[in-house]
Amino acid sequence: MLKNFQHRFLDTIWSLGYFGRPEAPQVWIETRGKEKSNWFSLDTNRDMIAEIPVPFTKSLQWLAGLEDAGVFLQLRQGKNPGIERIECYNFPSGTLRYSFELSQWSQLIGEYLVTNQGIYDLNTGNKTINEPKLHNELVIESPSHFEENQAEFQAFSTLFEQKFQEKIGKGMDYWEGSNKLIFSYYIYENAWKNQLRICDYEFNTLFLETIAEGELMGYHTFQCVQQALIFIKDKRELYIYADL
Repeated sequence: MLKNFQHRFLDTIWSLGYFGRPEAPQVWIETRGKEKSNWFSLDTNRDMIAEIPVPFTKSLQWLAGLEDAGVFLQLRQGKNPGIERIECYNFPSGTLRYSFELSQWSQLIGEYLVTNQGIYDLNTGNKTINEPKLHNELVIESPSHFEENQAEFQAFSTLFEQKFQEKIGKGMDYWEGSNKLIFSYYIYENAWKNQLRICDYEFNTLFLETIAEGELMGYHTFQCVQQALIFIKDKRELYIYADL
């Protein structure tokens, strides 16, 4: 495994999103501190990070990435939050491209959003009569997740105890590629540890790292984007390994 990129942020990595073109993938990163959020863009071809100006304090949820922008859900505040608006921001300038009210949507097809109000072209924010279709999209693969009480997890538990002498618990994220298997799982050694293990199909270990322990464990484990492995360590360090 070849390490392409490593960067430690000052605040906790809260959200990730992906935009750009297949030959030039980009990563949108949101960090959150005690007082504010910050946005960054990462050019994976040049290994360069740029801060995206965020002239607001509202909370947005990532929906989709475009070639040069990100599309977000603006959620209502309160005990029963729902969708209030769709907002699109240009990257890396952080300027607002468009915004429109929306309460619900049913399907995201590439750069088109299907809603009960019609079909929106996310590049322009306008309704369209064109048939939504996938273009040359980024290949983003999230792992399958298994909880401790699921039968699939129990099978993994038996395998790991026999093969690696590890007693796993809590849950597992699992990705299966053409010649590699990636596991994110938890073991207890005085505290819970989040392990990231990459194996070949014979379960020979190619890569093993503790990516978090105790309070440093976060919600993100890993994703596979354009044949690269992206994972977060100790909530603040972003790693990219190539050649999946």
